[in-house]
Amino acid sequence: MAHQELLCLKSVSLKYRDTLAVKNLDLAVYPGEILGLLGPNGCGKSTTLNAIAGNHELDSGCILLDGQSHTQQPLSYRAQIGFVPQELAFYEELSPYSNLSFFGKLYGVQGCILSQRISEVLKLVRLEDRANIPAFGFSGGMKRRLNLACALIHKPKLLLLDEPTVGLDPPSREAVFSCLHKLREDGCAIVYTTHYIEEVVRLCNKVGFMAQGSLLFHGTLNEFQAQIIKKASIKKNNPAHPNYIYEEDGKALQSDQSLLRKSQAEETHSLEQYLLELSEIKAA
Repeated sequence: MAHQELLCLKSVSLKYRDTLAVKNLDLAVYPGEILGLLGPNGCGKSTTLNAIAGNHELDSGCILLDGQSHTQQPLSYRAQIGFVPQELAFYEELSPYSNLSFFGKLYGVQGCILSQRISEVLKLVRLEDRANIPAFGFSGGMKRRLNLACALIHKPKLLLLDEPTVGLDPPSREAVFSCLHKLREDGCAIVYTTHYIEEVVRLCNKVGFMAQGSLLFHGTLNEFQAQIIKKASIKKNNPAHPNYIYEEDGKALQSDQSLLRKSQAEETHSLEQYLLELSEIKAA
């Protein structure tokens, strides 16, 4: 992994309407790194992603991407970013091929390079067999994968994903995970917001936890898991507090894949409560 940071946020504060949604945020992301950004609803995750993408005005501080500021070099800055919002951001009446051709040309990708890139991206998101079929008839999972493909057509250095697996069926989730692992291997930097701690365990090598607009934890996955295991052990031995880690076997708690095991709705609800309690932990 490169030692030079690709994305740097310095003392960033952001307002959402009249509320200070993000407070004094310092953050760095490096090439080949997936940062999982966790936190309850309303903690500032999506606002932060929109600011990084250049879609939200800063109240204070600065954001640099490969040394460039959005305010000073907006076109060059945005050309390095792929943004996957929660909402679908493509034309459903068009096929995947036509969508990718359109968005590629917007980014200045042309000719045989564009054709080659479209083929690569369709294969990456496992939609090559649907390349010329209008997207309005696609399943939810296929539409999510096309949403991701449109953000990748120009080969961005930084990929921003805002809860990209919400509502996905298991095969589509696996397709997204496989794609992100490949992008990480190729040196792309990724910021990934989610409510699911299991996704962070599977995908990310860095973790950030936000609550009430502040970044309360930023460190490696191992450091984050150590905090989880420590808190889980305390809860397990203290019946006065509910235990939001569902494994009863002490050995199972040490496993990467055993952090949460419940239905998706219960997992989200419990994780939000559990992470709020982690707000007591300050990153070193």
